[in-house]
Amino acid sequence: MGIIIKQSIKGSIWSYVGVIIGFVTTTYLYTEYLTTELVGLFGLLAAYAALTGQLFLLGFQGVTSRLFPYFRDTQNKHNGFLFVAALVFIVGFAVFLAAYYWLKPLLVESNLEKSALFAQYVHLLVPLTFFSMAFIFLDTYNRLLYDAVTGTFFQEFLQRLLLFVLVILFAIQLINLHQLILAFTLVLCLKGLFLFFFLLKRKEISFRPQLNFIDQKLKKEIWSVALYSVLASLGSIFVFNIDKIFINQLLDLSNTGVYTIAFYFGTLVVIPSRPLLKIAGTLVADAWKKNDLSQIKSIYYKSCINQFIIGGFLFLGIWANIDNILIILGEDYLQSKWVIFFVGLGYLFDMATGANGLIISYSKYYKVALYFIVSLILMSVFLLYILIPIWGITGAAIAIASALLLNNLMRFVFLFWKYKLQPFNYKFVVVAVFFTGLYFLLATIPRQELIFDIVIRGVIIVFTSVLFFIFLPISEEVQKLIKKGLQLFNH
Repeated sequence: MGIIIKQSIKGSIWSYVGVIIGFVTTTYLYTEYLTTELVGLFGLLAAYAALTGQLFLLGFQGVTSRLFPYFRDTQNKHNGFLFVAALVFIVGFAVFLAAYYWLKPLLVESNLEKSALFAQYVHLLVPLTFFSMAFIFLDTYNRLLYDAVTGTFFQEFLQRLLLFVLVILFAIQLINLHQLILAFTLVLCLKGLFLFFFLLKRKEISFRPQLNFIDQKLKKEIWSVALYSVLASLGSIFVFNIDKIFINQLLDLSNTGVYTIAFYFGTLVVIPSRPLLKIAGTLVADAWKKNDLSQIKSIYYKSCINQFIIGGFLFLGIWANIDNILIILGEDYLQSKWVIFFVGLGYLFDMATGANGLIISYSKYYKVALYFIVSLILMSVFLLYILIPIWGITGAAIAIASALLLNNLMRFVFLFWKYKLQPFNYKFVVVAVFFTGLYFLLATIPRQELIFDIVIRGVIIVFTSVLFFIFLPISEEVQKLIKKGLQLFNH
């Protein structure tokens, strides 16, 4: 767990510096200088690119996650692994181009009236998909080289910083609307390009073929893993993005924009889990290779309790300040209140169930992960289709939260059934009672002037949480993290 904590801290630092920049960009610049339609366009382009980037890698990111440890050999350029990856990438992008040119007229026609801006810029999906595919694969590859931080730096920090600069340039009228949209696309593409050159500099890029390394057994395993990973790789990416596409199709681009901003706040709770699960996945893969069930049990438990504490802390911070957030966002975003609540709650439960998906994906039952992903996709689509016409964007949030809850319950039951892995104990109840009680305490405090109110509530949450978790033996990792933070503060 030392590697996990160390890289998780580094990744979280970049993530939360990026969150601060993203917070200013999203809550002030987007709402002040961009229309809800333009925000919706940005959200929709990013959503489509994330989905197509995952889908048209043809499952090879799953092959990388599961089978790269068998190729790993720095001296021998990882036995030609990147040559095989490049072939798959070329085929996958060619399939995307064929699908895009076939479906483009339908996309344009279905969006001409309610989402004209998206219909005008739909062609940007081509470069966005290409570089999304590149980043997803290279980030997975780099993570398996025990570096979960660099990809986080490019995606969570640098990308948000560049978007912040772009909107400033637009606000002071140094660039026009068309240039802003093109520049937005370029910024989303750059992280894939930067990561490629980073790995090239580290001499981790080699396309030298070594096909003789891949024997018949390994070839069969690659095909098998790739086949099941095509859908399995969509997972959280699908849930993170499909709601925006449904809202655009069932409502309009303006509602998509409002939801995009609200969704941003709701998913703040899940940001710390990204660097943690990236490196945890690498250790889980190695543990399964050694069939070390005790190590897997330890990773499972610690990922659950630590993520629940951090996620609960952030969810409380957001919900205790929800009225302040709505004031900052303005009247156009008043309907986002319950979107923030349900999205945040759904991802809090997702964090509390820890690395369950990774443990299944890297086990001998990895094919079962496909059924969980398919069920997640089907539940999400069904609930979105049913609830959006009833409750609008709030219905979309309820759909996503419900799908996450049900899917994680199924994973929990499966791991308990097959391996008797059960990470929950009384400490989870203690944490839940603490955060719930603290919320009701904060609810009794009279509202103050905006900034002062945010500061007061924030100070109470931080101070009380630090005292609670540093003195109670809930999590050794969280205690160490708090003590290190206090040491830095004292110096």
